[in-house]
Amino acid sequence: MIKTLLIGLWVCIVALGSSYFFVQMNNSSAAHVVPAEEAEVIEFIKTDMVSVPVIKEGKVQGYLVAQMSFAVNKTETKKLAFEPTPYLVDVAYRALYENSAIDFAQLQPQDLTLLAKKIAEGANAKLGGEVVKDVLMNEINYVPRDEVRTNWVKKKS
Repeated sequence: MIKTLLIGLWVCIVALGSSYFFVQMNNSSAAHVVPAEEAEVIEFIKTDMVSVPVIKEGKVQGYLVAQMSFAVNKTETKKLAFEPTPYLVDVAYRALYENSAIDFAQLQPQDLTLLAKKIAEGANAKLGGEVVKDVLMNEINYVPRDEVRTNWVKKKS
């Protein structure tokens, strides 16, 4: 009889202890939840393919064909009075065109990181706030001038 009473008491203590533990866990996780108003919502804006000439020493060396996605703060883009996509494409085009420090024929991984950072900084400066969080390179290809097809338009005989 005493064994049964001790087992019952042990079961009650375990049940109360586990209930207390789960209530404490629930309260601590609720304290760390960020309200929906303050949560940052990220949206991706994907650009069309952009073809940028690579000019060195006054001559076209080739073309850089790129497609990017911009990770933007959705609440900040809603505050803008205009569509940000044309401005994002413009900043990307200018960054690719003006960047003579990068040799696109022999592109290195660190070059892409610096290029993405430069594009994000330029876009934020142009849009007037911390709108762009990151720039993702979906596709980037360098086509030398010699490999560009010149027979797009058929000549009439």
